[in-house]
Amino acid sequence: MSFTILCTFVLTFYVVIWFFDAFFKSCMHYPYYAFMDGTGLRVGILNFSWTTTAFNRCIYRWSKNLTRVLRKWFNFGYMFTIGLFLPFAIWTLASFIFEHFYETIELNRVPEVKAMLPGVNIPTSDFWVYFLAIGSSSIFHELGHAVAAAQEDVQVIAVGVYVFTIIPIAFVQLNTDHLNSLAVTKRLKIYCAGVWHNIAMAFIALLLFFAAPILFSIAYQTEIGVRVTGFTDDSPLKDVRGLEKGDVVTNINGCDIKNANDWSYCLHVAHDRYGICTSAEFVAQNDEIMMETIKENDVVECCRKDDFYSFCFEYMEPKVVVDSVLPGQYSCLRPRDMVKNKLIKCTEAGGYACPRSMHCLKPSLNNHTYLMIVERKDNNAVLYLGLPYDIHKTVFIDQYFPRNALWSFFSPTQFEKLLRYMFIFSLGIGFLNVLPCYKTDGHHIARNMIQVIAKYLNKNGDFVTFFTVFTVIVGTGLTGPILLYLFYKAIYVDD
Repeated sequence: MSFTILCTFVLTFYVVIWFFDAFFKSCMHYPYYAFMDGTGLRVGILNFSWTTTAFNRCIYRWSKNLTRVLRKWFNFGYMFTIGLFLPFAIWTLASFIFEHFYETIELNRVPEVKAMLPGVNIPTSDFWVYFLAIGSSSIFHELGHAVAAAQEDVQVIAVGVYVFTIIPIAFVQLNTDHLNSLAVTKRLKIYCAGVWHNIAMAFIALLLFFAAPILFSIAYQTEIGVRVTGFTDDSPLKDVRGLEKGDVVTNINGCDIKNANDWSYCLHVAHDRYGICTSAEFVAQNDEIMMETIKENDVVECCRKDDFYSFCFEYMEPKVVVDSVLPGQYSCLRPRDMVKNKLIKCTEAGGYACPRSMHCLKPSLNNHTYLMIVERKDNNAVLYLGLPYDIHKTVFIDQYFPRNALWSFFSPTQFEKLLRYMFIFSLGIGFLNVLPCYKTDGHHIARNMIQVIAKYLNKNGDFVTFFTVFTVIVGTGLTGPILLYLFYKAIYVDD
């Protein structure tokens, strides 16, 4: 599903909602409003929301039954959020700005920051994971605010879910009079509770992700390769001579694959240029080189244009070898036959050296094309001419093999994918909320921290108002354009 199709679907969905909302408001005015008030539903422009008071008593009961534990939990969270996570978020934001807009300044590279959009850089098959991860991260965030507020006897008016386009966002409504009457430190605990819950959720998701192979080892076998589970619609690997669903991939370009991490690593190192050690006897019997070689786009072509199975190979052996062929000479060979028995690589790092009576032949390719040899268990190797990126992005794999057919209906890979998204979205929500942007938790955190500073410096309310407005304007002015840039980059550049 492309981004255009997704936008069309979302727009059509909201047009239908607007139509029925307008129809019922005009034809069934009082019953419709009574229904909306009773259910807590609201419909707006590209959004709708649901509000309820059904969970208020449960939240208050939980907060009181676990008073001692929760007090320590939120005290630690408040100190961790302000003392460590807030400086980390500011440093990351500043580093991102300098790295992208002042390239002459040398900085340590920060973790890659990018927007994740369904239909753009999140495949259609991951939609349910996307919604579940971002929804649970948002709910756990707001649960932190609600429980922390109940701890301080602040009334929880209602909780609900707000959906903007397709993004679910939980929210909690607190009694602002009760909240503002608290001491500054207690207010900070409540405002930091959401971010702290996001940090804790991300940490738990990370631990479970790395522990998943151990947790599922009883029902699933690992470390024997990766199994192909599917392809994207535009995958170049799913044709007749490509991979098949159910194939067990064990090796790429001589790089052994035992699990999903090996799969990613081997595709990464597949960018390294290499040659294939080939016997002199094989070359003598199979070389189909043309009488005259030609050079097109800086690539030597020594095979017939109607031969789709042969490549032009260049001899890359060091001159010190007695029986070597000088570099600059070529042979036209079929790579599938060259690796039929075993792939023996020769690389520049190893001096292009091969066993005796064998020659190092490197494919003559342009700088944007790579020869990848994908070896499969109980099947012939697949040779692909293209980019490692194509395999990584268009082929879906699974590192878990069920020990019993009973477990074949579920794969822990889906659970790992959910944990990965939960880590990303939970940390992202916490990151955006700790920054001093308008109408975020960071806005309130900044205001209360400035109040603490004003009290220490014996300043009046004008000092608090000025620096709060200044901080929020700067924070919003920096974060807003960066978010727009990331969305633009994800839609129009990266894709």
